[in-house]
Amino acid sequence: MPLPEMKDTDAEEISRKKNERAQILGCLKDAARYYYKNLYLDTKQSELARTYLNKRQISRESIIRFGIGCSLDFESLIPYLKGKGYTTEIMRKAGLIGESSGRMFDAYGKRLIFPLINKDGDVIGFSARLLENRDDRAKYKNTTATPVFNKSEVVFGINLLKKLRDQNRDTGAEYVGLENIIIVEGQIDVITMHQFGFTNTVAGLGTALTPMHARRLKQFSENIILLLDGDEAGRKATLRSIDVLRSQALNVRVASLPEGKDPDEFLHTYGAEDLRKILDNATEGIKYKIDVLAQQYDLTEPNARAKFVHESLVVLKALNSESEREAYLPIVHSYSTIPVDKLRIDLNEIDDKIKPYYEREDDFNTPIEPPETVKKDGYTLADLFILASILYSKPYIAEVDTTGLYFMDSGLKQAYDYILLARDHGNTPNISGLYSYMEVDKSTPLLREVTRYEFLPDPFPALTLKSCILKNKERAVRIEKDRIQAECAVEQNREVRDSKMKEVIALTKQLEAIKVDIEKVNLDYSAKRAAVHKRKSKED
Repeated sequence: MPLPEMKDTDAEEISRKKNERAQILGCLKDAARYYYKNLYLDTKQSELARTYLNKRQISRESIIRFGIGCSLDFESLIPYLKGKGYTTEIMRKAGLIGESSGRMFDAYGKRLIFPLINKDGDVIGFSARLLENRDDRAKYKNTTATPVFNKSEVVFGINLLKKLRDQNRDTGAEYVGLENIIIVEGQIDVITMHQFGFTNTVAGLGTALTPMHARRLKQFSENIILLLDGDEAGRKATLRSIDVLRSQALNVRVASLPEGKDPDEFLHTYGAEDLRKILDNATEGIKYKIDVLAQQYDLTEPNARAKFVHESLVVLKALNSESEREAYLPIVHSYSTIPVDKLRIDLNEIDDKIKPYYEREDDFNTPIEPPETVKKDGYTLADLFILASILYSKPYIAEVDTTGLYFMDSGLKQAYDYILLARDHGNTPNISGLYSYMEVDKSTPLLREVTRYEFLPDPFPALTLKSCILKNKERAVRIEKDRIQAECAVEQNREVRDSKMKEVIALTKQLEAIKVDIEKVNLDYSAKRAAVHKRKSKED
């Protein structure tokens, strides 16, 4: 085939751009080295950066691994790079400097610096965090678009994925890609995950995942685990990310963290083993979407169940093939009890133009109604944990005395009556036995919460149970004290009133003793957790 004719001017332009790209990459690499060296200088800004890293428990090994550094001020970078032979024009094109009133300055001045590195090991930009509390400056700042940097394509930690893949190749085993890749939300999460041994972890740059991110990751594995924050924003990001990743033929699973936790907090609180269990039990992406829907409806109510089915079928309608949709109908059936053949008919009638629930805002035609809820104070939360621990036959139950308890909610009281009855007959109380004993679905919302209780990872559940038992007893004593006090206030007979006052005093002392016991249990829990963290830190 004849090659297309190339003019001399075209060749010159290609050569110029290639040379410019090399200069920009060189300038960014030297800037990264400069920032890194700053971290260990004896300056106020360096100390501020080191203090922050220590506070976030980022190790020296991680600082080296990720090339973390800091900017000392707004001026020093420019003469340093000029001394390396770079022009201000190259610095500007690299996104390193800004300009205001004719004055050039370090675009990341007085910030903690995280280099952004592509899979080939080139520094292509920076993500920088403000270390001072300032309302007039953004907390995080990323490199703006440059000839070598596009935020929607950058994967933080992808260079380390490539390193991990190459290490696997060096073992001599047949190369089939990494087993999976874990995606988290932020740089600190990635760094902490690596510190705890999850070196297949990456993140975007605070933006939603894009098809380009997905294609970058597909070079290293076809299996993705989304481990985003356990808050509402994290759930929404997860739901949207599932579609983006699946569009590139990636297998997606979702690992759910407890409400309000991110990977960094979770690992420092519970450790790597508990997180590994969560990752091992990750839910397949489409099933996760249906599970999230199910949690938002009271499926014992016919109207709510109908809405759940409709929204679930909208999710399935968006899938690519009939066989794929068919595979998920049994999951909808498991929640709704509606026969699969009926669901199939309804699915065919769903308008494929309707967006899934997590993509709709103002045009959400069938809004999700929150399930029936009851305001839960500390006493109620303690009651739920006690009964769930007993009914799910948790091993730590044997370590704690669960007799003589008091429950205000009628459903919880019935459940406790069943527990005592089962024990009296030499049986172990459990969920199925409770359903045989009473009509749980017609009972109180709190009892229904017990039957679908989700236990958070807890290194010392026996101590948690002891604390809950004490809370339960504290409430019983408090209620009795309030009752007698009320009687005392209207009692006309002095002798009877004095007698009741003595009872109130005795109950007050009992309350104080219980509070002391609760504090002892909490201190014991804190001491044990601190000991575990200390041991793990030494092992790291």
